[in-house]
Amino acid sequence: MLDLSLLVNKTVPFKFNGAELRFDLSHALFSSFEVDAGTRLLLKTVARDPVLARSRLILDEGCGTGVIGLSMAKAFPEAEVTMRDRDSLALAFSERNRLANRLKGRTAWTDPETGATRLALPAPRIVGGLLADGREGSPWDYILSNLPAKAGAPVLAAFFRRARGSLGPGGRVAVVIVHTLAEAAEQWIAEAGLAVVERGRGANHRVFVAEIPAGSQAPAEGPGRAGALGNPPAKGEGGGSGLDLDPEHLDLSSYLRTEASYKLADRSYRARGFWGLGEFDTIGYSSALAAELCSRSCSGSLVREALILNPGLGHTALWMSRALGPGRITAASRDLLSLAATGANLGGLPSSSRPAYRALDALRLEELEDHSLDLIVDNLDVIPEFDWLTPAWEAAGRLLKTGGTLVAVSGPTEITRFEKRRPKGWQLAAEKRKRGFAAMAWRRT
Repeated sequence: MLDLSLLVNKTVPFKFNGAELRFDLSHALFSSFEVDAGTRLLLKTVARDPVLARSRLILDEGCGTGVIGLSMAKAFPEAEVTMRDRDSLALAFSERNRLANRLKGRTAWTDPETGATRLALPAPRIVGGLLADGREGSPWDYILSNLPAKAGAPVLAAFFRRARGSLGPGGRVAVVIVHTLAEAAEQWIAEAGLAVVERGRGANHRVFVAEIPAGSQAPAEGPGRAGALGNPPAKGEGGGSGLDLDPEHLDLSSYLRTEASYKLADRSYRARGFWGLGEFDTIGYSSALAAELCSRSCSGSLVREALILNPGLGHTALWMSRALGPGRITAASRDLLSLAATGANLGGLPSSSRPAYRALDALRLEELEDHSLDLIVDNLDVIPEFDWLTPAWEAAGRLLKTGGTLVAVSGPTEITRFEKRRPKGWQLAAEKRKRGFAAMAWRRT
């Protein structure tokens, strides 16, 4: 597991409703120098909400480093808080910040003299999940989210529908969103059958607090909802500890953006594009370079086991399935959506050309067996002010068999730095640059 202390950029104090907290921030995550203005506006708006004060089940969707959810847990010690995010590094930082703020839950207790009791309370629960993925759980007394503008309009609209269905009696949902989407957010809230009860306004953000109007009924389910991709569990189930990497447990229907035929390095296939992931309409130069160098450097080699780091929606995996015929492809990423999308696209291949698929949290590469891989394609995760070069080479050296191939793709500067740090035991096999991207292939000798 990655040493998170190496990724801490800054530790900042924070106050909410009289509770004092501290948060470690990172260059690898959103808002690396201070608690962002949107989160501050959201917490300021809900701070005196009596519904929040008496809430016992609180959900923080898209928790990031944990500022919203942990503030809830600290300020309202009788509440049970769940925090969800699609990024495993965000979850790891939320857990780090949970421990730093001593939010460890409590055991049941009975006073031996008076008989007074105190119920057990779990520590804030930190789990992997996507907005509108069918695993939100219910019923919640309060749902909060700093909504990501880049998630895509269909996903954000689905979030409000899901939130409406996940609220318990008298519950509320409070969100902050960039001001350019404020008008759309009002419409999504109304279409979900919610009514705005309070608003907050900042320089670049808007806050909406909404609830289910008395006597109203939930809107009818529209087309393209649950079940279109994947099989979500029964309502009321929450996610497991950490990232749930089984794409069959996620409802991706709200994320579906396109479905088309593609051709990559002379291999044709069909793939689905998803909101929140690139290359949904055109294959990018990075995927083209990865396929070309794999083809050149693996010619005549038998590829049984392959690993793709940061696979996007799965173009490289789909090409690899057709061109190299591996028995199994492992995809590793911090991003649960990328892993689920890659799995969904591989699942659409004919059974005759479909490899076994394994999804893995990129922070847990140590779970892979030593010298078990024939090919690694690494779409390098470049983190500012962090030595990402050493762990990338170390992982490749541990995982690849002798004679195995590593293909790395990134910008020209990063690839040059990566090559300069090449340790002994690697032979350069191929390289190419194209339109602001570069790739190199090495053979482990």
